[in-house]
Amino acid sequence: MSQRDRLLAVVDEDLQQDGSDYLVLRELMQSLYGHLLERDVAKIEGVNLQIGSRVEALGVRAGRRSKVLAAFGLEPTGAGMQRLLAVSSGARGEALRQQWQRVGELAAECQQLNERNGKLLAMHHEILQQLLVGNPGNQLYTHQAY
Repeated sequence: MSQRDRLLAVVDEDLQQDGSDYLVLRELMQSLYGHLLERDVAKIEGVNLQIGSRVEALGVRAGRRSKVLAAFGLEPTGAGMQRLLAVSSGARGEALRQQWQRVGELAAECQQLNERNGKLLAMHHEILQQLLVGNPGNQLYTHQAY
């Protein structure tokens, strides 16, 4: 097996693992949303730990892909990855292109879910701030003369 084939095998393996991790991450992000709605702190913390470990693993593999791209003389960017995939021929090349596309789709879904979770957190924070600090226009918790 040539050096080129070994490097492509690493990319192949990493993309397969990324796809699996993004599927799990998507489920974790959806689960987190439910726990945020319920304000279940213990479950939120547990899911956040799981999310953190998946994101860390994804980062390690992204770093490895950057090194593979550098070994091929390509820039460690999405464009560099596209160039690598474009010169990969045959069944392996097609499989890599499909995996890369799927990983991109899953990453985008996870990003959207993360943004949704962030908006929910921001809304919770805003509500708490209004309740704790008070809003001049909000007289909900002040003395009312009846």
